[in-house]
Amino acid sequence: MLEDSVPSLFDSPNVSVATVPLAERMRPQLLQGMVGQAHLLSENSAFQNWLKNSGSGNVLLYGPPGCGKTTLARIIAQHLNKRLIPLNAVLSNLNDLRDKLRQAEMSQGRAILFIDEIHRFNRSQQDVLLPYCESGRIQLIGATTHNPAFYLIRPLLSRSYVFELKALDAQDICQILKIALKDVQNGLGALNVTVSDASIAEMARVANGDLRRGLNLLEFLCRSVPVGGVLKEDTIQKELGRWYANYNAREDDHYDCISAFIKSVRGCDPDAAVYWLARMLEGGEDPLFVARRLVILASEDVGLADSRALSLATAAYTACEKIGMPECAINLSHVTIFLALAPKSNSTYKAWNAAKAFVASGNVQPVPNALQQTPLNREDVYKYSHDFESNVSGQSYWDEAQQFYHLKPVGAEKHMEELYLYRKELKQKINGQHG
Repeated sequence: MLEDSVPSLFDSPNVSVATVPLAERMRPQLLQGMVGQAHLLSENSAFQNWLKNSGSGNVLLYGPPGCGKTTLARIIAQHLNKRLIPLNAVLSNLNDLRDKLRQAEMSQGRAILFIDEIHRFNRSQQDVLLPYCESGRIQLIGATTHNPAFYLIRPLLSRSYVFELKALDAQDICQILKIALKDVQNGLGALNVTVSDASIAEMARVANGDLRRGLNLLEFLCRSVPVGGVLKEDTIQKELGRWYANYNAREDDHYDCISAFIKSVRGCDPDAAVYWLARMLEGGEDPLFVARRLVILASEDVGLADSRALSLATAAYTACEKIGMPECAINLSHVTIFLALAPKSNSTYKAWNAAKAFVASGNVQPVPNALQQTPLNREDVYKYSHDFESNVSGQSYWDEAQQFYHLKPVGAEKHMEELYLYRKELKQKINGQHG
């Protein structure tokens, strides 16, 4: 038994069970009751081994809303026979944090400090955690919907294990909604409302991976009809329009969706690319942000394979500036599909990175005398390239030649191969470097 029970809304004398949200009432108490997260909960997973062996150290639980982070934190505490000291970073200041740290420290290892929305703490607040986490004076579990690599300071990351939770699939959510509908003690069974399997499946789909959202939707709809009534499909469809998933342009969706978008274009999948484009723009993303990324992609991933890509992407950016939403979405769809279908070459991108690394490593060559604006040695003459066959004079344009550009025979770049090799051989011939 726990020395102190894991806190929940049921512990408050001011909250009746009837007023506790369904999502809270349906929280599982054991790992076996959780759905999804097979990568964490399967036997011999890193998480399971950590929990079985000691469960010591600090933990960061990272995942989207409604995937089970708080539930998992409570189950960890239950399994380790420790009290959970909760703190919500949204509602807390530095004094609140110090007070909870003292409580956790005084427990002498019999409590876990659980900080929900830990990404909301600023750098100073996160710094306060460091000596406690490093010395083992407390055990910390932090939960965040934001990528810890972007929102948490490096020293805190280095002192913690990071376990990522995934959004639940519709089948998992559907399973829990059906249980909640029939559960008399904690669920909605006492309402005796009839809901079709198809309607449950639609609610699970609209939940978009967020179990809390799905349970809230189910409870709202079941309480909108009389006890013992039937929840009709047309009523559900009418209400669902207000529950469809939103895109948060300032949070992780901003980074994750643009990442999926770029990778879909790079991977030559126009359908996936247009889906992610719609997801972003319909969610309120700045079209100029998307357009800028397409301009970059046009050179980074299409490059010389089809040089029209850069002109088209730049034109789409201009269109977004001049036209704006919603019409400029058509321009972005145009260039997105073009870039997805275009042949791909990253040869110019790789050449730039290679040259940049070469210079950064200290390889700074002097400008050859003949190429200087005002050569000191008049005997070194610049050879005007247009006076020679194929613009190849044989003159060297630096002291120690390197090769940064490696031709990729794809699309239009493939047609440059013959001329590229011919000029290379011609320069060797002029300089007497046959073979």
